[in-house]
Amino acid sequence: MKSRSNVLNFPTIATPNLEDVFARFLRDQQRRLKPRTYRHYEEVIDLLRHCLNGYGYHELDNSSDVALYEKLYFHKNLEFCVIFGPDKILPSLSNFLNYFMIRKVMASEALLQAAGTVTKKFIKWLEESHLIDREQAVKGTRIAAEAARELPAAERLARLLYDYAQNHAPRYWTSELDDYFTVEEIQPGVLILSGTATTEMVEVKVPKDITDHCRVGWQLNFLLGKTRNGWCIIETGNVYPN
Repeated sequence: MKSRSNVLNFPTIATPNLEDVFARFLRDQQRRLKPRTYRHYEEVIDLLRHCLNGYGYHELDNSSDVALYEKLYFHKNLEFCVIFGPDKILPSLSNFLNYFMIRKVMASEALLQAAGTVTKKFIKWLEESHLIDREQAVKGTRIAAEAARELPAAERLARLLYDYAQNHAPRYWTSELDDYFTVEEIQPGVLILSGTATTEMVEVKVPKDITDHCRVGWQLNFLLGKTRNGWCIIETGNVYPN
């Protein structure tokens, strides 16, 4: 007779799973919040659900989780948030706040700020509900608090850059750079950038209110044109906090 210790149990759906956790969190918040504020919570949690269902599997770091996901997603049509529990939130939190909310959501400044605020509250609630440990809570709170500060600031900078490009794009240029540029240095009225398509630093003159809103390490999506006065902004895309 085989020993029970030699039997390997195949992983199963988490209890509670993320869908259960989201529902419990929203019920608790609905009791204490005004309807208008609660709608922000509901919207952010729904976006977090979409992010995890679409991208959470990229953060799976062991073979049993990958096997479980592939089995239940491809053969049972079960989504990530049905399969996994709250321990899978922290690995995807930075992706949600710093990638998904900027690239995949046409979010207002208010929604971007709410994303950080609601996520911070959610992390605190998870710890208080004994669904994540203290170490996870500290890391998650730090990521969410930083997003609450930086996401609205990045959105303001993106608007300033767009307005500037719309009104000051050059009429003629001799060459182009279309890239994601990292801000390496900021001087009043000047951005020093590094790109992925060039090994040289790129200097771009902009109004001082733009450099006042920018931060070293942020990533800016630009189409630049080379003119006799140097590199100028032709078109702008998103701004990504580091």
